[in-house]
Amino acid sequence: MLQQHILNEVIKEIPQTNAHWEIFFLKRRLYCVEGKDLRIDKKKAASHEFFSIRVIKDKKAGFATCGQKNKIKEAFEFALNIAEASDPDEFLSLPEPGETEKLNVFDEELINKKDLLPDFLLDMQSEALFDRRIKKIRNAEITVTVDERGVINSKGIAVYEPSTTCSAYIVTIAENGDSQMGWSYRAERFIKNISFEAVSKEAGLNALMLLNSKKIKPYRGQVIFSPLVASQFLGVIAQSLSAENYQKGKSVFTGRMGQPVIGESLNIIDDGLLPERFGSISFDAEGVCTSKKILIEKGILKFLLHNTYTACRAGTRSTGNAVRTDAGVSVGPTNLYIETEEKLNPENLIKQVERGIYIIEVMGMHTANPVSGDFSVGISGIYIEKGEMKYPVKEAVISGNVVQIFKNIRAVGDNIKFFGNIGSPTLLVEGVDISG
Repeated sequence: MLQQHILNEVIKEIPQTNAHWEIFFLKRRLYCVEGKDLRIDKKKAASHEFFSIRVIKDKKAGFATCGQKNKIKEAFEFALNIAEASDPDEFLSLPEPGETEKLNVFDEELINKKDLLPDFLLDMQSEALFDRRIKKIRNAEITVTVDERGVINSKGIAVYEPSTTCSAYIVTIAENGDSQMGWSYRAERFIKNISFEAVSKEAGLNALMLLNSKKIKPYRGQVIFSPLVASQFLGVIAQSLSAENYQKGKSVFTGRMGQPVIGESLNIIDDGLLPERFGSISFDAEGVCTSKKILIEKGILKFLLHNTYTACRAGTRSTGNAVRTDAGVSVGPTNLYIETEEKLNPENLIKQVERGIYIIEVMGMHTANPVSGDFSVGISGIYIEKGEMKYPVKEAVISGNVVQIFKNIRAVGDNIKFFGNIGSPTLLVEGVDISG
């Protein structure tokens, strides 16, 4: 992986022009094994290249993509033609070169062990069968990706970075007069940070906890979100922290900058420089260095996630949160997580619940309205009464507003976990509508 060689190869394909231009490129190699019931069903190795071209001329932009270096010239000309036919936009610009912090996001050990993925997958399945009531492994998968990504533009940006990721996913079936499913997932840049045994046991425990579940009568009370569930709710909030959505009026926080928007003890942080995290990267999809931002501080909305366009429109600077989409350049988080000063052991959170549910799974989170924040999702979990876990609950529904959920957080655990690039500890929430 020779940085200058790759940059030079791309630059050779760019035609002479008086327009400003930008090339984002990604070369990905993927290795994946899948299986179930203590066997390997599928092995896959694949690779592909992706080039995203943006041309800006006379404050007019055009985009094009291609999958081969020898197609860059053709795609470039196509993007230039689109730009010439487009309407001007005074906020269109490309970022200037800047300092990028070198991050350790490439794991040589992971590369050296990729041929052992079938063994790791069989072990992960075996570890999931730690209880005789766990009868089946419905699906198990381990994937390793090796990325080489870079950005070059006409203003002098020329950055390149290789990175790795390893993800593990497993679904178990537990049976004991009833049949329930449990699953677990992790994704990390370094293999040392992912425990396949922990992933499999978490999936098994989730299935076991839900055996012989009961229905409950509707009531309004407390709930405890597991880190996974809390991260899913935070993922909805993340969409409203995008300056792109904020400026378009598609954020639940639009017009509320500098105002309290969630619980006063909570901070929501985006940090692309966290050591060895899944979302960590030296630069974003425009070549701008990533950074740490406290977006919501003690409940008050302080900052948004910006790319170059949204920053120019807001009269500020990019926060290094540009991401590539099929339509061009958008905005997204790096590592987004909840933080607070006062933290409790999760067991102590449970002891505070007079009547409520410890939620380990939600169904239909994708149906939550990112503009209004309204949601209604199915849940699975454990009924709690007077601080004690009593029995599993299925076929229940919680509904409300995501922002109100974050306003009603009364206690936070000390066990933050990341699921991909979104992380949260256990959360205790009051005033939630629960229906059976």
